[in-house]
Amino acid sequence: MISRLATPDWDAKAYQQFSRLRQRPVNELLDRVDLPNPQRIYDLGCGTGIATQLLAKRWPRAQLQGIDSSAQMLAEARCLPLRASWKHCDLLDWQPEQPADLLLAAAVLHFIEGHETLLPHLLGYLNPGGCLAAHMPDWRDALWYRLMLDTLENGGPGGTPMGTPELRQRMAARPLLALEDYYRLLAPLTSSLDIWETEQLQVVDGKSPIYDWVKVSALRPVMQALDSAEQARFIYHYLMRVHKHYPQEGDGHTLFAFKRIFIVATV
Repeated sequence: MISRLATPDWDAKAYQQFSRLRQRPVNELLDRVDLPNPQRIYDLGCGTGIATQLLAKRWPRAQLQGIDSSAQMLAEARCLPLRASWKHCDLLDWQPEQPADLLLAAAVLHFIEGHETLLPHLLGYLNPGGCLAAHMPDWRDALWYRLMLDTLENGGPGGTPMGTPELRQRMAARPLLALEDYYRLLAPLTSSLDIWETEQLQVVDGKSPIYDWVKVSALRPVMQALDSAEQARFIYHYLMRVHKHYPQEGDGHTLFAFKRIFIVATV
C-alpha cells in the first residue's frame, strides 16, 4: 500500500477478504520472472504479505524485505511465519539499503503519478541482471469505476456533485500509461522487457462483494475526502448503482471484470 503516513490507515482485515483472488495476479507475474537465485528481494507495498509469502516460497534463501506505509497492514504481515524483515515507510521516500536483485510491486504503482520518472528511478535500484516486476490494476474504464465517478458528479442533494472539484479531478485522472508508452520508456533502460495486459472475470460472493472489494483500495481516497454524512450518502447511492449493474447470478455469485497491466523489466 502507498499513502502518506499521516493519512488514515488501511483496513487490513477487509483487504484479506479476497486474498485468494488478490494472489492470482502475483502468480501470473512471477511466472514470467526468470531469476534462478536472487539474493535480495524487496516487496514494495507489501500490505498484509500476500505476495511476500509467494516470494518466500519460491526463493527461500533470499533476503526478503516488505515495505509498506500502513502500520496496520504490516502488523498483519509480521504475524506470518516468514523469514523476512519489514519496513514501515512511504514508497515515495524509500530507497534500499543495498541494491536489489528483484523489486516486486504488486498492485501499488497505480496509486502513484509520474511513471515516466518513477519506473526509471526504481530500475536504478537494481543490480545488473536484476528485475522490476509489477502489476497494476487498470480500472479507469471499468463500469464499477465509472459508477463511482458518476456518484461523485451527481450523488449529492438534488443531483449536485459530491466532494471537492479536486477530488473529482483526482479520481478521474489516469496515472497509468499505454502499453506502448511503457515499452518506449523502459526498452532503452533494460536488457529484456515483457509487458502484457489481462482481464480476469472475478467471481465473488457476499451481499455487496464488488463494493467490499473496491472500498479498501480504489474508493479509499473518496472515503478519506468526505465527511461522515457525505460518506453515508455516497455509499448509499453508489451501492444502488452497483447492485443495478452487477446483479447476482442464479448461482448466487456476482461477476465483475478486472483488468491489469503487467511489466517484467530486467536491467
